[in-house]
Amino acid sequence: MNRTFRSMAVRLLAALAVCSSVPTFVAAASGDRPTARPAPSWGAIAAQPGAHGYAFNQNSRATAERLARAQCEQAARRGGGVGTCEIRAYFDRSCGALATGNFGEWGAAYALTADAAGKAAVAQCDSHLPTEPCKLAVSICSLP
Repeated sequence: MNRTFRSMAVRLLAALAVCSSVPTFVAAASGDRPTARPAPSWGAIAAQPGAHGYAFNQNSRATAERLARAQCEQAARRGGGVGTCEIRAYFDRSCGALATGNFGEWGAAYALTADAAGKAAVAQCDSHLPTEPCKLAVSICSLP
């Protein structure tokens, strides 16, 4: 009985050793190699009533937000606006959009395409019950 148990244990360990080596062999044989993650490509949209700015294809979220705010504040000054622009959307390797209404309502969204982001931003803005339909202000993509 003791000999049978040892024999079964040896067979089980041998089977486990063979099974555990198969995935390594298959992976090596198939040529699978880890792939590097694509570099970031950040975009951002900033806005205040009457002005907006955007940035895309930036190496960091912070840089995209800083550039979008700067562009927005420059546009606001040209239009006689005051105040600070706020980030409404940020996105990495995708698209973002901003829609605005007549009374300060807004909507922002991101999606895989500029069209999808634009439609989602308008829908979000329209959900704030404006008296007139919201309009798409900007829709941009930040892709590698």
